[in-house]
Amino acid sequence: MLDAFRRASQTWVIKILFGILVLAFGTWGIGDVIRIRAEQTPAIVVGNQNIPGSEIAEVFRRDVEQLAPAFGGKLSIEQARQIGLLQRSIDQMVGRSLLDQAAEKLWLDPDDETLRKSIAAVPAFQNQLKSFDKAVYQRALVRAGFTERQFVNLERNDIARERLTRLIAEGVVFPENAARALFSYHNEKRVADTVTFSADAVPVPPKPEDSVLQEFHKTHAAQFMAPEMRALSAVIIRSADLAGDIKVSDEEVEKAYQARLGEFQTTEKRSIQQVLFDDQAKAKAFAETARQGKPFKDVAKAAGQDVAELGWVDRKDMPIETLADAAFGAPGPGVVGPVQSPLGWHVMSVSQVVAGKTRPLADVRSQLVLDLVKDEATNRLFALSTRLEDAVGSGAGMDEAAAAVNAKPLKLAAVDDHGNGPDGKPPANLPSAPEFLAAVFQTTQGSTGEVTGFKDGSGYFVVHVDKVTPAQQRPYEEVKDQVLAAWTREARTQEALHRAEAAAERVRKGEPLAAVVRPLTVETGKPLLRDGEGQTPPSPLVTEMFKLPAVGGVAVVTAKDGAMVAQLKTIIAADAKDPMFQQTRRQLAQSMSADLVQQYVGALEKDLGVTVNTAVIDQQFQK
Repeated sequence: MLDAFRRASQTWVIKILFGILVLAFGTWGIGDVIRIRAEQTPAIVVGNQNIPGSEIAEVFRRDVEQLAPAFGGKLSIEQARQIGLLQRSIDQMVGRSLLDQAAEKLWLDPDDETLRKSIAAVPAFQNQLKSFDKAVYQRALVRAGFTERQFVNLERNDIARERLTRLIAEGVVFPENAARALFSYHNEKRVADTVTFSADAVPVPPKPEDSVLQEFHKTHAAQFMAPEMRALSAVIIRSADLAGDIKVSDEEVEKAYQARLGEFQTTEKRSIQQVLFDDQAKAKAFAETARQGKPFKDVAKAAGQDVAELGWVDRKDMPIETLADAAFGAPGPGVVGPVQSPLGWHVMSVSQVVAGKTRPLADVRSQLVLDLVKDEATNRLFALSTRLEDAVGSGAGMDEAAAAVNAKPLKLAAVDDHGNGPDGKPPANLPSAPEFLAAVFQTTQGSTGEVTGFKDGSGYFVVHVDKVTPAQQRPYEEVKDQVLAAWTREARTQEALHRAEAAAERVRKGEPLAAVVRPLTVETGKPLLRDGEGQTPPSPLVTEMFKLPAVGGVAVVTAKDGAMVAQLKTIIAADAKDPMFQQTRRQLAQSMSADLVQQYVGALEKDLGVTVNTAVIDQQFQK
């Protein structure tokens, strides 16, 4: 548990618990509420520990809440269950319980002083002065959903488990010979000589008979499909259409300026360092020395003291009022103090000062007017959207609904799911917002969708799908020029492939590649790695080159609009002295350690026993 706070301390974001399993579900909500039911039967029995269903529900709820920010969205309890995250939470709880009981038998629990020091050292629990602050600590626990008692107990168990897993896995070393073999396999490089036979260099073949093209049209139907088209009517209302009638008075502008004055003010900031002393006399002597002009850090180093960098702060950032008064009461840069606080005696160095300022009304007037107009337009727009919903709800057609909000209905005869009309171009009056087109293709023929807001907040719309024309193959006569072009392209590509295969066969029989392909140019590529340097999957060239058993081997690789003959020129073995080898070996050792711990947990499960009552768990989530 402490590791979670330690890793989150730099960003104030709670750690991700379940990895990429849930990346596809980042837009869901956490609005569901778990109903915790009283129960007599434990949900899980692990050895001598009974885990009630309410505890499982609470842990799962917390896991889901901690996970949701990773997507920039929300994840509901029910959705998390559907993708298997409840079982992940249960498995983790069972694993922790097994290790807790094993650690207890081995007397691995930390003493209170070790626990106190461990918690106090977490940056997330420290204030601006880099000292443990109980108020900060308590706020962090509240954000994480823990009481102090819960957190301390969890942290005590975490430390004990860490000690146990260290006993199991510490000192694991991956065998050097095996590591070197794996390293050599994955880091071997290969260099290829390549020649490209481009389809564009192949002469255009004679135009075939119509029967040939008609057969091509038939067998390649997917290339000549007309997409599904939809005819629609829509009503669109936007705040921009309402803004022209809105006037803003000077009095309203002045009132808005005063209400938002804080937005137009920048507070004074100071760059501050500090040294903390337990003794006033030492602090005073240090301050006197620092005022003699030597660099603050050098004086601190000579005195054997650590300098705390507070950085650029304003008055409200200072956690202790007496320190804020002293630091910001100084007329300018210099040494301040010593100043006493409950933590000791502080000597501060103010190195730079940036004065605060207020932008006058004249500078921000145009922005205020725009915002006031936008706010009023938004208010009017909301009223119109309600009127539009009432009209649609009453069964009115698009013409009537448009009249109800004083708008002109939009009519489109045909549009596909890419927003293009029959001519392949977007209709001039089609809204560019993706959500509009999505609504069109989510509404069935003859139906009217719901009144929906544009995601940018600019307005509302409702669509009615008048007619759906399914996707269908275009008639041959309509696309025969396209059919001829496609047939020609394929014929030239196939000829390029045949030429490449013929050249490769001659090279396999011993002729030099450069002589065979003359006047085409042979190019030597960069060294290739087996994984294609991060490509997933690796390119066909990489795949073929690593299939070849020895230098001189030849392969034909299909390329875009042509083919490529590739001959393996060089095999570069992995460097046995590469610094990455040791890193690879350490990673393999870590994987072995994780496997050992997992096997140990499996053995504990058999030894102590685990019983899961799914019925009791399911009761926690019944609505």
